Amino acid sequence: TTTIPEDVVSYLEEITGEKIQAIELGKKVLETNQRWDDKVTTYQEAQQEFQEFIDDFANFVGVFTEPGPPASQSSLVSTHDELTILVNLIYEDTLELLEGLTAPDTGERRAAALDSFNSNLDLFIERVEQIVASTTSN
Repeated sequence: TTTIPEDVVSYLEEITGEKIQAIELGKKVLETNQRWDDKVTTYQEAQQEFQEFIDDFANFVGVFTEPGPPASQSSLVSTHDELTILVNLIYEDTLELLEGLTAPDTGERRAAALDSFNSNLDLFIERVEQIVASTTSN
């Protein structure tokens, strides 16, 4: 049996916690978007909530990026770089969601941003799960 180094275990626990946080943030985005689609929320409220998501995900990018995996684990360093790119794409999607909300179209831009947001978030969650699984099964 191979023992996983403690710093690697800590990193895996950290990204698993961050995955859960991303899922929670994602649920909030979907709920707010649905309330706007269902006309349950005002334009002003929706704008404010979408701005809060931008702030939340800006913070999430910072929290996720550092400290990262142990530098001695080159494969984890490269997969962390990949995850960091995804986290930044998710953040860009939140910016685009607000742009889409305020766009003069009939919701197409926001819908496209939401599709991208969901796709990038799903990919992030899937990659974290793959990294944890492959690291703990070796």
